[in-house]
Amino acid sequence: TLVGCGGLPEPKYPPKPLQKIEQQVELDIKWEDYAAKGAGELGYQQVPVIADGNFYAIDREGNLSAWQKESGDVLWEAELEENISSGLAFHKDQLFVGTQNGELISLSAQGGERLWRTRLSTQVLSVPQVNDQFKQLIVQTADGRIYALDLATGRVKWNFSSPEPLLTLHGTSTPRVIPGVTFAGFANGRLVALDNRSGQMLWDTRVAVSSGRTDIERLVDIDAQPFISSLGLLVSTSYQGRVMAMDPRSGRALWERKDSSFYPVVEAKGKLLYVDEGSRVIAVDHRSGSVLWNQDALEGRRLTAPVVWLGMIAVADYEGYVHLISADDGQLVGRIQVDTTGVEQQLLVSAGTLYVTAVSGRVAAIQQETE
Repeated sequence: TLVGCGGLPEPKYPPKPLQKIEQQVELDIKWEDYAAKGAGELGYQQVPVIADGNFYAIDREGNLSAWQKESGDVLWEAELEENISSGLAFHKDQLFVGTQNGELISLSAQGGERLWRTRLSTQVLSVPQVNDQFKQLIVQTADGRIYALDLATGRVKWNFSSPEPLLTLHGTSTPRVIPGVTFAGFANGRLVALDNRSGQMLWDTRVAVSSGRTDIERLVDIDAQPFISSLGLLVSTSYQGRVMAMDPRSGRALWERKDSSFYPVVEAKGKLLYVDEGSRVIAVDHRSGSVLWNQDALEGRRLTAPVVWLGMIAVADYEGYVHLISADDGQLVGRIQVDTTGVEQQLLVSAGTLYVTAVSGRVAAIQQETE
């Protein structure tokens, strides 16, 4: 396994120094605190979760904290003494998280007490996904399996297995779950649709085709969560593969473009946007996939996955800067440094506030300054 999305051999893309920009959007840190230890060298992505007015974060040693998301007041803290491998999920007063020894744990969102635990085949690297209609938790493990667990008990309802290549990126795709179907991408470059009632495969599409002379050149992987657009397209990115839009009912390709990315697509102002493996931010036409703009000023800066915030694109980088990019033309319109250790975790958005978790464990809530 190669370590970390974003932790591939450097410097294939040397980081560009930051240029002075016209700060059109002024940013302010509303509150900040520490969520114990950051991700460290192991490359685990412990993504926090925002739910019921609270911000929940966990570190790799199982230190779990809850804050009031508006004020930053600490509500409670719990020491689980577990080695954590995934980000947090939330559903009706329950938190869910995966461990490095291959267990999925359910915890009380009121104080962190354990409710149930289920042993899986190996560790969970992506955030578990809730399917409320079937009272399921859909979980993808590092060995190419998808499990459906009962939300209340943790009992395994079904599982699906996909063959894994010998060489993969450290990380797995997060499944995209809609009531009837789970869409899941795998390290062999394939995307499948599964029936949530039984786990039966509905279709299977190859998004990334390996080519090249060496094992590294032939390495393909889907590490990003598939995205469903406002026009009903299913869009997937892949490492050393393609960005592809499909019909979610059949898996049939509608358009594709050759590119390499670790991160999911987002949608803003009618465009689809993604960060490629070189940390260039690219906007493509929803219907055709043709490039509308390409922002390369942040090339090599090891950007996080993009999020849409106040109609703009927000990303953070390896020096701890948060950058705002206009979805209209790709112009850099705002910047603030949160923490010098850098940011690797996905940014979170809730009610006009952008939440950032730095490598050091610092949590910051950012808002746009108002006059």
